[in-house]
Amino acid sequence: MKPFKFQISIFILLTIWGCTTDDKGSQAEASDEYTCPMHPTIIQDKPGTCPICAMDLVRKGQTGEEVKITSELNYLLKPTNAVVTTSIRTITPEQKSMEIETIANGMITYDTRRSTSIPIRFGGRLDKLMIKYNFQPIRKGGKVLEIYSAELVAAQRDLLYLLGADSENMQLINGARERLALLGLSDAQISELEASKKESYSFSVYSPVNGYVIETPASPSINDSESKSAVATPAMSGGMSGGTPSQSGRQSSSGVVNELAIREGMYVSAGQGIFSVVNTEQVWAEFDLPQRDGGRIKVNDPIKIGVDHSSETIEAKVNFVQPFFKDGENFTKIRVYLPNRSNHFRIGQLVTASFSTTRLSMWIPLSGKLDLGTSQVVFLKRRGVFRPKAIVTGVQSGDWIEILSGLEASDSLSYNAQFMVDSEGFIKVRN
Repeated sequence: MKPFKFQISIFILLTIWGCTTDDKGSQAEASDEYTCPMHPTIIQDKPGTCPICAMDLVRKGQTGEEVKITSELNYLLKPTNAVVTTSIRTITPEQKSMEIETIANGMITYDTRRSTSIPIRFGGRLDKLMIKYNFQPIRKGGKVLEIYSAELVAAQRDLLYLLGADSENMQLINGARERLALLGLSDAQISELEASKKESYSFSVYSPVNGYVIETPASPSINDSESKSAVATPAMSGGMSGGTPSQSGRQSSSGVVNELAIREGMYVSAGQGIFSVVNTEQVWAEFDLPQRDGGRIKVNDPIKIGVDHSSETIEAKVNFVQPFFKDGENFTKIRVYLPNRSNHFRIGQLVTASFSTTRLSMWIPLSGKLDLGTSQVVFLKRRGVFRPKAIVTGVQSGDWIEILSGLEASDSLSYNAQFMVDSEGFIKVRN
């Protein structure tokens, strides 16, 4: 009886073990599922292709199953900051000589050394003016004005009286002639007076040179409130060329006074300068540069001058350099002397200048600097981390910028400073 019970117990244990094994195997086989990477809703129990996109189905991983790390997966699993920071191009400052080109705007003005005053040697009343407006062209010997002078009339009468009453007294006659010459009469005018034996009540004043007539600042003796404020400045005029500028009233819209302040019938005093004649066979090209740019330019430095907006370029040399103070700022005035016999240049004409100089300094590419408005920074690389650093820059030469302070020759910095701000690549790495 006991052996029979033992056999029944063994049979029951084997039956239970077999059922358990079959359940585990069926569960293992049932757990293998295949799905589409693009369409997760597609699930099959065996390999195949997706009925939607025809991609190969992949087996779904089991919970707790170890994932094999391949080389491709290892690249994707790298930290984001490690990939970005190692791909940023870096540069170092360079100590070298660079050619600096400075562009400046300027204007053609007259040569003040070629200005001749026409003074009045005697007082009197202006009877007639041949000059109607400023910058009117005139030839040498051309009549400028006619003036009545009681002093001149008296001197003429003295000479005529001596010639009629005491023609043998050459000492007095020559003295009278010399007085007329000192008052401004030429030898031809004195000879004409002696031949006609009649004094002239109107004396003509002539220009001693060729050029353009410019009214000098009004004298206090002229009783005209308007004339005191009407001062013509040739450097302001844009109408002075080979022809006569047009008369456009007392003052043009640009602020240039063309009409004369002096009028016929006014009285002038002896020695007063009324007009000046400017010769434009040689002119000046003047440029006002900021102090930091003008300090690099010296006399005899080469210069290229462009006329207006044309493609014409004139090569010349700097003739004059002078620092000056204007409106609270320091400037440097650069002047170039230009021949103008063919009236190629006009007074008031706008020109541009290009100055080229060489400078030895520390330079970085322009892309390595970031302008924040109030300051300029670069991104230095220290121990794999890029950090902003304030710098002081100088002049620019092409795609390079001069570094005055803030960097050392051994510093490593980002080539593109803008990239460090605009992209997600600038991530601070904490070691």
